[in-house]
Amino acid sequence: MKTRKSDYEIGDIVFVSKYNYSNGSPGQNHLFVVIDVDKNELVPVEYFGMLVSSHRDKCKDNFEYEYNEPLDKNSLNGLNDDSIVKCDEVYSIPPQNIMFKIGSVDVDDYLRFMKAYNKLLSSLEEGLSN
Repeated sequence: MKTRKSDYEIGDIVFVSKYNYSNGSPGQNHLFVVIDVDKNELVPVEYFGMLVSSHRDKCKDNFEYEYNEPLDKNSLNGLNDDSIVKCDEVYSIPPQNIMFKIGSVDVDDYLRFMKAYNKLLSSLEEGLSN
């Protein structure tokens, strides 16, 4: 029997059974990079992550996807294919929907993802102030 780990760390790549897109539509069975862990005595642990996709054609090299960062497969991250991390949206992931960890990203990759996300936030702020 496979045991489930209950605590995940920033940079872990996890398999999530159910999540919701920002428009409210349901998603299922996808990988995410954990980017934040909210631990509070009054509220259960909540994880926040960025979606990992094997659609490498949707990389930041294509302007339409400028916030998608490449992530090459390696033994640390456990990916089967070269992939992308969609850094334009952060998902809230309930812990009961995380099935298992497949690997993790190194610090440089994590910082690159956060830089892309911060670039998006700056762009949105600029748009609101104009």
